[in-house]
Amino acid sequence: MRYRHNGNQPVYAPNSYGGPQADPKRYADPGWFASGDIMRSAYIPHAEDNDFVQPGTLYRQVLSQTDREHLASNIVGHMSQGVERAVQERALKLWQQVDQDLGEQIAKGLGFASPSALSIGVGED
Repeated sequence: MRYRHNGNQPVYAPNSYGGPQADPKRYADPGWFASGDIMRSAYIPHAEDNDFVQPGTLYRQVLSQTDREHLASNIVGHMSQGVERAVQERALKLWQQVDQDLGEQIAKGLGFASPSALSIGVGED
């Protein structure tokens, strides 16, 4: 993430516009200490190991209907402000994985004729 913003550049990395990139030479030292062995080991994921379970639960079980409507409206509002259609489609695929109803509301607000026509794929660019 970028901490300084100078002009009309994206403030996130990586991004779709050739913006900032990580500089491993500059930040090779992680700046932290650990006692004991640090190692890589195989991780066995379980069914709920993904980025969409917790936000989906929040949307369906915590937020009220009014809160869900406000969330969808806010997302549509932000995604409508100069966001290119290709980026909207990529973001919509992610919101559909959080909750299908939320994805449909966002798609409708952005003017997508058929939100289900977008193929949903985790990690697709």
